[in-house]
Amino acid sequence: MGTHRQHLDLASERFGAAEQMYREGREHTAAHLYINAAINYHNAACQKFLGKIPSHKEHHDTSYFNELAKFLKDDLPRYREIYKELVSSKSQADYGLSLSLDSATRIRRQAQKLREIIEPLL
Repeated sequence: MGTHRQHLDLASERFGAAEQMYREGREHTAAHLYINAAINYHNAACQKFLGKIPSHKEHHDTSYFNELAKFLKDDLPRYREIYKELVSSKSQADYGLSLSLDSATRIRRQAQKLREIIEPLL
């Protein structure tokens, strides 16, 4: 996938699917999709602003986030924290048996906040 627009479209699609799953009471699937959407929003930002997508073999690595500072400005600390919190839930969403409604709701709120920060810039 090459352009930031493709990543943005995928992120929007995944976010919409997550909302549908959440409404249907499929919290675990929704949480998985919210996290995936957040990663896709992040990929879109990296593609647009950095011209590349950093290796995501280790999603927890945020050392390169300072390269996004001139685009995110004052939102960088909040964006970084939200992203880190979301990817810290990734393993359980990917491989866990189930997530509670409370966990899924927290992930949903975080994904919404990340989306609110980054989407207007894309």
